[in-house]
Amino acid sequence: MSIYRLAQTSTSTTSGNAAADVATPTASGVKPRLMEYGLFLGAATASTFSLRRTSALGTRTTPTALVPEDPDDITLTGTTLVDQAVAFSAEPTEVTAKLASIGLPATIGVGVIWTFPRGIKIAAQLSICAIHDATNAASHHHNVVCDI
Repeated sequence: MSIYRLAQTSTSTTSGNAAADVATPTASGVKPRLMEYGLFLGAATASTFSLRRTSALGTRTTPTALVPEDPDDITLTGTTLVDQAVAFSAEPTEVTAKLASIGLPATIGVGVIWTFPRGIKIAAQLSICAIHDATNAASHHHNVVCDI
């Protein structure tokens, strides 16, 4: 089983908008599993976030491919691409139901690591997003994905 991960910082702070996502932007049939998602505050602002599926990707600004833990594993590109974006020129369409949510106190560095022992499948051409549910701080995001 190959494992991939990536960490990035989002400067988005708008309520109702995506802070970051992890996506399979191609129609390849690849269905990676999200094993872990971490989120930490970069500023001292009380914040509420949720993790949700999307029904449309939106327009993602400079998404970055996940990095293999083992340098002998394939580089994610083309039909095997799984990437993360932390900026959007057109917001993704998130579903209403929350996979996870958290309210964080106004403390820099406080956060959460959500783990999914069996993994949450990321559907082709869709994503799983960290959404600002209330006024939020800039935030740091990391994810771990397997079964690509």
